[in-house]
Amino acid sequence: MDATNPQRADGTRRSGALRSLALAMLVLGSLATAAASAAPTVSRDSFTTDGEANLLAEADALQYGHRFADALELLAILLERDPAHVQARLMQARIHLAQGSLMAAQQSCQELLGQTDMTITATCLLEVAGRLKPERLPDTYQQLQRLYLQQPATVAVRHWQQQILAEQAFELGQYQAAIDWFGTRNFAAQPVVNQKLIIDAWLLLQEPRQVLSHYSACPRVGQLPEDSVIVRLAHAERLAAAEAADVADSAAGSAAGSAAADQEQQVRRCWRQLASERMQVRIARDDALHTSDIAYYFLYVDVNATQALHYAELNFAVAEEPADQRLLDAARTLTGTRAQN
Repeated sequence: MDATNPQRADGTRRSGALRSLALAMLVLGSLATAAASAAPTVSRDSFTTDGEANLLAEADALQYGHRFADALELLAILLERDPAHVQARLMQARIHLAQGSLMAAQQSCQELLGQTDMTITATCLLEVAGRLKPERLPDTYQQLQRLYLQQPATVAVRHWQQQILAEQAFELGQYQAAIDWFGTRNFAAQPVVNQKLIIDAWLLLQEPRQVLSHYSACPRVGQLPEDSVIVRLAHAERLAAAEAADVADSAAGSAAGSAAADQEQQVRRCWRQLASERMQVRIARDDALHTSDIAYYFLYVDVNATQALHYAELNFAVAEEPADQRLLDAARTLTGTRAQN
């Protein structure tokens, strides 16, 4: 899965599947998010403005822990008291999207009509429309581009729209366009969820060294990225090593071949080794929040069709974002290919 807030403590950023939620929250003001905890008990009879903020923050933490039903229950309490609570409605829409409940997500967006700026409502509806009617995604993508270019908005709204536009471009196979939507911000300054999409686009464009250029040759202790990034770096490292080996083989015995051999040696196994260690820990812990990372690892790093499908199915049972669907489709394809062989 996919949505991640770069300001969140490491323990609460692991999901990454709810792709735009953090940005949607920024649209109307940042919330201090709480660490994932036991399901809170909230009185329906009385809570202050601070109580509403705490309730919303707890719902946010719950959805980042994939406890979607609990999060929706808390949001229902808040919306029962204040049906026009825009932040709660946006979070509700995002959770419905993550669950694949597209009609419910559309309803949540429609509830925003007359309650907030039309740009926010339209952006919410266009994101849902891109999922609800994939055959019309090119038209939806064009509509969102026009909204982005023609309607004034805050920087936070612009970033939210860029994120959705990048995902829609990616779904349309326009990988360079997906990268370009984030062109106004430095890669290192991007939220992790954006970094993942950019890396995926670079890998599909056969540019593994572009991916690796943004990270040190070997990870530094205390400066490790998210597991979802680590497995992608391991994938890029594997592709770069294969490229170097191919060049060395084709130019064996020549000066160019010697240079290629040197280049191959420079592509170390640091990220692959780290990914292996991290995934072993996740598997041993039966870590439900990292099934997408484990599936990715067995798809693209240490290829194992059976394991890839197992963890992709576990992940899709919880989250149904486009990235989760792509992961499941790739695992099914790999399993089918291996079965035929």
